[in-house]
Amino acid sequence: MTSRNLRFRHVAIWRDPFLGGTIDHHTVVYEYLDGRRLMSLKLDWGRDGLHFHDSPEDPCPNGDVLERKWCARLTPVEVQVHWDYVKERDYELSRWNCQHFSRYMYDKADEGGADMVKN
Repeated sequence: MTSRNLRFRHVAIWRDPFLGGTIDHHTVVYEYLDGRRLMSLKLDWGRDGLHFHDSPEDPCPNGDVLERKWCARLTPVEVQVHWDYVKERDYELSRWNCQHFSRYMYDKADEGGADMVKN
């Protein structure tokens, strides 16, 4: 991704209900263009750590978008830096779960491209 100078266009928090809709699993999705094709990089945090999937397919076919925002300057390197900051944290249902992770990564997307902004 970095070698092709890609930048993410949007970031979103997706909700995927399970156990009959009694529990929501959250995941963070970064959208970008690869040529003319819209791609989604899905970062999924759970008990087994981080899983990711990069695909043109719907990132959460049974879920829905809770929040979505523009982040045109965010680079894959910046997302990696955000991940590096929390990668050693253990999954803990009440303190650091998929919802906490998704919110953290979503909020950090606002910092993307800060080095490119000129006053």
